[in-house]
Amino acid sequence: MRSMLLPVLYLLGSEVPVADVYHAISTGYGGLLACLGSSVHPAPVLLTEHGIYTREREEEIIRADWVVPSFKDRWIRFFYLLSEEIYLRAFRVTSLFHNARKTQIDMGCDADKCLVIPNGIQFDRFKGIPLKTDDGWVDIGAVVRLAPIKDVKTMIYAFFELHERLPKVRLHIMGGVDDEEYGAECHALVDTLGVRDLIFTGRVNVVEYMENLDFTILTSISEGQPLSVLESLAARRPCVTTEVGCCRELLEGAPGDDFGVAGFVTPPMYRKGLADAMERMCASRVRRIEMGERGQRRVATYFLHEQMLANYRALYDETARAFDLPREGE
Repeated sequence: MRSMLLPVLYLLGSEVPVADVYHAISTGYGGLLACLGSSVHPAPVLLTEHGIYTREREEEIIRADWVVPSFKDRWIRFFYLLSEEIYLRAFRVTSLFHNARKTQIDMGCDADKCLVIPNGIQFDRFKGIPLKTDDGWVDIGAVVRLAPIKDVKTMIYAFFELHERLPKVRLHIMGGVDDEEYGAECHALVDTLGVRDLIFTGRVNVVEYMENLDFTILTSISEGQPLSVLESLAARRPCVTTEVGCCRELLEGAPGDDFGVAGFVTPPMYRKGLADAMERMCASRVRRIEMGERGQRRVATYFLHEQMLANYRALYDETARAFDLPREGE
């Protein structure tokens, strides 16, 4: 109980700066601080959730072995209580995709407050990247940091199985180490299995490295709207992903999107399903190119950086009008 309440007491004793708007990027403690600022210096609250923070904490607590079982329910109810507070106080609540908005509403947020503002990428950086020359190999990329939530171990197991079926495939894991212990376990797993043609590149310039890849893979157990998938599609590289967050919507389209399928989706932590999906993607260069072009058109239509900025400017402008706040140029 002490570890639950002490952070709240520290926050409530914090000095909050005066602001015209308090914009939180999660529920939980961040949302509580925004609500505190709004109470001390009356001003509107906005909330942007890139993931559903309360659900993520719930999953984490359920899996945790450091939380006494009898306290798990209390911790979970505590985080739901924090989300209820900011859902109640917020003027607008944004999410990245339609299913996340539905989750917010299911958790008690007023539907009239909820709107979707997708991520946006700098499309011009990726649209002109040439396709990889056909050299008889299929090169698979994963832009991912080595962390448990990215489930790199399942990726390694799935690639090991794929390599047993198709010898001329390579996997490039591009990213730094978030968790040193987990990173060491991933390298040890590669050694134990004797996986060949798997390269840990470390951090790279993704725009430059993308020229070496035929398609990309993401094996996370939790995501919002992954930028790595958007960037891959913008570069005409189709994707294999787990069914987390917005991934199915990115690869198959939201309602009203008729661009077509730009990749394959599998259940999380399902190594055979991932290996099967990668094998299907490896089977046809023509299909990969077609899928990549569909994905690029989808990104160019719905996920531009400029669109995202315009949507947030519109949100701030609406808030300023509703609360008679100073507006840009006034």
